[in-house]
Amino acid sequence: MSTLKVDGIRSNSATSDAITLASDGTCTAQVTNNLSNRRMNINGGMQVWQRGTYISVSDGSNEEVQACDRYGFKFGNSAAGAATISQSGDVPTNSGFANSFKIGVTTVNNNSAANTQINFFHRFEAQDIVNSGWKYNDSNSFLTISFYFKSNKSGTNKLPVRLETQDGTKYWYVSEITQSNTNWNRYTVKIPGNSNLTFNNDNGYGLDVSWFLTAGSTYHGTADTWGTTQIHGTSNSTNYFDSTANDMWFTGIQIEATTTGTASDFEHRSFAQELALCQRYYQSILKTGTFGFMVTYRSGTRIEGAIRLPVPMRATPSLVQTTGSTYYTVYPSTDNFNGFTGITGSSNDVVTPYADAEVNGTAGYAGNVYGGNASSSVALNAEL
Repeated sequence: MSTLKVDGIRSNSATSDAITLASDGTCTAQVTNNLSNRRMNINGGMQVWQRGTYISVSDGSNEEVQACDRYGFKFGNSAAGAATISQSGDVPTNSGFANSFKIGVTTVNNNSAANTQINFFHRFEAQDIVNSGWKYNDSNSFLTISFYFKSNKSGTNKLPVRLETQDGTKYWYVSEITQSNTNWNRYTVKIPGNSNLTFNNDNGYGLDVSWFLTAGSTYHGTADTWGTTQIHGTSNSTNYFDSTANDMWFTGIQIEATTTGTASDFEHRSFAQELALCQRYYQSILKTGTFGFMVTYRSGTRIEGAIRLPVPMRATPSLVQTTGSTYYTVYPSTDNFNGFTGITGSSNDVVTPYADAEVNGTAGYAGNVYGGNASSSVALNAEL
């Protein structure tokens, strides 16, 4: 038996080693095949849209996470402009994706306000950064962000990808990708750790990863460096909101911890897996035209319905609902009511919606709540 002794292995045309061997007998490999449990972000293939698959968004209207689960949209500092957000079937060819997140500009923002900011974002709990494998205090460890992006905006365009930490002293980091054609392309940015970063090991808001579709000059800075000054882009950043003809698509977003900054193949998960992960932050418990959950008449004018959730939520959730005249009915009594008053005695895994002075029934009776109106919707929200 013979032994081949080398320090590294690389392709003839490569500029770095594919495998680096250490003196202690271990090795580091740049592996790009699909390894399980590497993707830190949820719903990167844009599969789950519990709230709906089409909305219009502008400053003060339908901001935050309102359509595709775990991905939100934000207009900062009363920024002008408006867009539609929708689930699209336009995806990279032979990529294994069925859906993308489409943004269609309906009202322009010409960057006349220097503090303009419009962004698409994903947020992490602090504990998911602490336990991710990213050595965030080590500049030789990377948070690698890869994604598929397409826009019909021609020319050479720069799209900023920005990180903002939330614990301790806030730090910002911006890296830009270059869009040079109108095709689907996969882009990668690598973010090195920094000795000043702090993340708490808790379920609070820890990290924001955002793609800025326009960023005014007030928030321009230097790319590829950590700093405590708020930054959203650079002087090279493109304004994707300069025309109502502009459309943008995202899919295949993967955020992972790496030792070299090299992105691995996108980790595909089943719809059931992604839905369960999304339900930590948002759960629909009643929709139009469906029966929801059992309630009991605690008195003739009050109903309550305890629900044990299939997935414990990040924190005790708030109730999100649409209300209106006879939106809901308790069957079999056909007792109509306008909506729930709130939730009481709740935790992150059991909630008790109640309606007080909304019903007229018999104490001790029970029934099932039905959403009879076209706009009926009751859900639980524990978003960051």
